[in-house]
Amino acid sequence: MARDPRLIVFSGAGLSAESGLATFRGASGLWEGVSIRTVCHIDTWEENFEAVHDFYDARREGDAKAEPNLAHRTIAEWQKAWPGRTFILTQNIDRLLESAGCKDVIHLHGDIRVLWCVECGHEWEVKSSRYDRKGCPACGELRSVKPSVVFFGENAPRYNDLYEVVSGLQAQDTAVVVGTSGTVLPADRLFAHSVAYSILVNLEPAGQMDEKAFSERRYGPATVQLPTLWDTLESRMDASRAL
Repeated sequence: MARDPRLIVFSGAGLSAESGLATFRGASGLWEGVSIRTVCHIDTWEENFEAVHDFYDARREGDAKAEPNLAHRTIAEWQKAWPGRTFILTQNIDRLLESAGCKDVIHLHGDIRVLWCVECGHEWEVKSSRYDRKGCPACGELRSVKPSVVFFGENAPRYNDLYEVVSGLQAQDTAVVVGTSGTVLPADRLFAHSVAYSILVNLEPAGQMDEKAFSERRYGPATVQLPTLWDTLESRMDASRAL
């Protein structure tokens, strides 16, 4: 059955890089000089409890100082222009999209401002940048508190939302993929090889994806490239029962 065109925005760390937040460089490397195995793996986080929380405390402190950039604000404007038809999915654990005005953002890899108790399942938001180490407010366990961020080796429940969005794509839809190398999630296989019109926006060619499979490729800062997409998106999103 025909329906109105939808816009899917799928973002990675490159979206927030121009706000001063470090990009993620893959499962075998370092993240700001810290071994990912130490601070972001489900098999090792408990033995590195203090290092894990020190690391994410520092990330929250950095996030608190960051401001949404023009790319975040542009995505928010797209959502305002096409409410109910714009779906935003991000691999980022920061809240800069929300700070820019985006609603109902699907955080595929979790939220840095939320803590989770692996013992009882309780979740709560950190009120300050640093976790006070007082344990779970629901069950009282001290060493069971984990950042509500998807670690390597851990299930990612919100991938179900991603797969639902991808499976529902139609030819009249547009997918904008911005700021991702495809290392963690293969954005090319998700979006470029779908029936939707796909646009890749990256600082430079990444080499990890089949970038030629995208309908369009635009290279350069996201703050420069995303605003240039307005004409393309308007022509597709405002088409009456397109295709």
